[in-house]
Amino acid sequence: MMPHVVSHDVPDLDRQIVAALETGQTLIFPTDTVYGIGGNPWDEQVLDRVRALKSRPPNQPFTLHLASVDAIERHARLDDRLRAAIDRLLPGPYTLLLPASHDAPASATLDGVVGIRVPDHPFFRTIMARLGRPLFGTSVNRSGAPPLAEIGEIIDRFKAVDLIIVGRVGTVASTILDMTSDPPRVVRGTSPDAP
Repeated sequence: MMPHVVSHDVPDLDRQIVAALETGQTLIFPTDTVYGIGGNPWDEQVLDRVRALKSRPPNQPFTLHLASVDAIERHARLDDRLRAAIDRLLPGPYTLLLPASHDAPASATLDGVVGIRVPDHPFFRTIMARLGRPLFGTSVNRSGAPPLAEIGEIIDRFKAVDLIIVGRVGTVASTILDMTSDPPRVVRGTSPDAP
């Protein structure tokens, strides 16, 4: 079966996403960096399906994608230093590794640290903000390969995905910053202070 493909601004997308999240479907969605693949962060079957699609190791956590900076407090333990950094960096092309709260999903947590993104993208600012629900996600590629950007190629390589939401994306994956160390450590990409 081929994926259902829709634009990020179709009128009934809210309904389609809620149905997908509540019935164990996988989604591909646009962000301000690259396309993400994921779904409901608490649905073990969906998590397993995405791992299988990507040939991803089972012990590698996903990233929690949130619609707003305010939602971070539910999933991470923040102090004044972390709040100041979040206000400076997000929404934006960064994945922040933060101390996990008790409400952080296990799918995005490893050794007490949760990876969180707040993409600066209309899909998250409008649709996901209205729904008030997080997504787990990772880049659309086989593990170790470059992220895919062309919808035709994504459909060809990820035929088993249920719903593909099309929107403007970039070509470079997010910078990963480990905020549990002071100063923060760059895990992938370049420092936000670099020229």
